[in-house]
Order: sequence, then C-alpha cells, then structure tokens
Amino acid sequence: MPTRSRARSPEGTDVLDRELAAMEAEAVVLWRGEALPFAAVPERIARTSSRAERDALAGSYREVLEAMNPRYEARQAAWSAADPIAAASAAGHDPAALVADVERFVLHAETPYFAALRRNLALIDIEQGDATEADLWHVVRGAAWAHWFGDRDVTRAVAAAGGDDGSTADEHDGWRAAERRLAGAGASAASDEIGARVAAAARRTLVGSPEWLRDELGVSREEVPVVADHAAFVRLWRLLRDIGRLRYELRLFAERDADPALGRAYYTGILSHITGVLVPDAAYLHDVPAPFASATDVEVALLAAMLVERLEARAGTAWWSSPVSGELLAEVTAGASVGDVLARLGYDALDWRPVLRQIRTRLIGEMSGYGGPNITTRAGTRKV
Repeated sequence: MPTRSRARSPEGTDVLDRELAAMEAEAVVLWRGEALPFAAVPERIARTSSRAERDALAGSYREVLEAMNPRYEARQAAWSAADPIAAASAAGHDPAALVADVERFVLHAETPYFAALRRNLALIDIEQGDATEADLWHVVRGAAWAHWFGDRDVTRAVAAAGGDDGSTADEHDGWRAAERRLAGAGASAASDEIGARVAAAARRTLVGSPEWLRDELGVSREEVPVVADHAAFVRLWRLLRDIGRLRYELRLFAERDADPALGRAYYTGILSHITGVLVPDAAYLHDVPAPFASATDVEVALLAAMLVERLEARAGTAWWSSPVSGELLAEVTAGASVGDVLARLGYDALDWRPVLRQIRTRLIGEMSGYGGPNITTRAGTRKV
C-alpha cells in the first residue's frame, strides 16, 4: 500500500487539517457486518486473497473516500489560493525541475518495472492490463515470504543492524514489519527532519539486501534472490508512484481553478499510466497530505540510495555491521535540508542512478524459456 509522508500544510489550513484528521480517525467502512476503521482498510484489502472480495471491499473504501471528498476539496481550494508552486519556489524548491531530473530514471526503469509487474501479477493469476491498485496491494504484502520473517528471527536480524528493541507494533506483518522496524532504528528516526528520514529509508532497504537476508535473517541461499527481487520490485513501484504523484500535483496546482473532474482525470490517468494498474480516482485528494509532499518522498528515496552507495563504498555490502557506517548515518541524520544531506554525502545534486543500480541488480528480470530474453514495457512483450 502507498504510504503517506509526514508533511506540513501551508499556514491557514490548520482547522481543515484537524477536521480531516478527526474525520479519518472516526470514519468506518461497514463490511460484512463489521465496522472497519478507515485507516486499516487498505491493509485489510491487501490481506484479502479472493479477488471478488478484494474488489468489493475496495469499492466500500472508495465510498467512504467520496463522502469525505467535499472536505478534501475545501482544503485543496485553500491550498490553491496560496499558490503552492510559487510558495515552493520562494522556499528554494522547484518541483518542476525535480520532475525533469527524474524523467530519465522513469525511462530507464520502464522495462525492468513492467517485466517485474507482469511476473508478480501472474503469481495471483491476473494479467497486467486487467489489474487494479487493490490487486497490487495484495501482491506487495508478500505473504509467500512470511515464513522467513517470524518475530524472533526479525528481532535478531533488526538488532544486528542496530535496529529497535522489538517494541514497534503496527498492522503490518512479514517483510513489511521488518522494514518498519529497520526504519525505526535510532531515536531520531521519528523526526520530520529530512536527514532522519533519509537515514531511516536507507536502513529500510536492508529488507532487500541479499547479504542481510542471508547472514542476519537466515533466508536460504535458494530463496534469497526471490525475496530480494520482491523487495526491489516494491521499492521501484513506490518510487514510480511517488513520481506520478508529483507529476499529478504539478498539474493540480498549476490549474488552480479547474473543475474537480479534471483533477480526478489527471490523478487516475497519471498514476495508472506510470504504475501499470488501474488507480481509481476517489483518492485524488486524500493522496495529497500536503502540497508537494510527493517531492519530499522522491528526494528521500533518491538520497537514501545515494547514502547506501556511500555506505557500501566505505564498509562493503554488509555495511550495517560497521562502526564507520554508524558515523555516516549519524552525520546524515543531522541534516536539516536536502542541500545539507547532499553536502554530507559529497554530492552537489540529486542523482537517480544509485537507486536504479540497486534495484536492477536485485531484480531477477524476465527471461523466456523459448529462445531468449524478452523486452517488456507497458505496451507488451516482444522477443529480442
């Protein structure tokens, strides 16, 4: 399931923010005689193996979103009145430039992403062109690998990486629970500061590290590649989805007086195109917790990969066990801005190549048993 970043709304929308937070906390989805808390429904959808049941529950979830959309629209109107694009520029940020910077990443990622998407959807007998985001949530859960992520094993493996004390609890299980606990390593990981988020995101990538999976978690050598492949696919999906959200927000805030129907069309069109599955339009404002929160999410993902590359260069692929790594992680955690983190890493600009390298080296890829590899894109598959 997509995650919503911690982000601050512009001044003047505090009342609307509080109203919406209260609405979301109190909202329930009635399902088979059960009142499900609104925030817990995406996880329940992910755990539902029957596609018909999954679609029906997703439909009920969208109904609640639609009931709340008038309040989301009021907040979005208040944001638009403040001109978020100009406000971002005045604060030294340029979302349009960031989109332009990552366009080449999207082009290079298309083939491995759509190959992996087809393979993962095939595991639940769904064709890519027929899949919805709810289907992808079910795939992302990764239940097939849960037997490697028991509480005792995860506690030991997370502790070896300098992780938490095992007290972190949420609705997730399996590899995602390990991911959350790795991200919680260090007291400052709960901070809103960019450096803390980057350090937490770097630790989170360990769930896809073959060395960590094998040496600390005890995954068998035969299954390490497939677990790492799954984690790499999810990492790529999340980043592409965040880039899609950023593209959408630029459209949404550039056309401030546009009809809501246009915003819905932009949302479902852009997100469905970049992720390869149908993304319904009901969440077109729920998916924007604050103007350009998506830009921060993209920056964190790129910086985390750059940090991992530096850690591996200093301490090797088992970087989590080196004191040298702890020093660099502490330096980055103290970073208060993107520029500050870049300087601590020895860069002068964001670089999308580290994340692409890390993902592609862990994806198994799509190989045909009938004479050679395939090239897979959103349009289909062909022989080369």
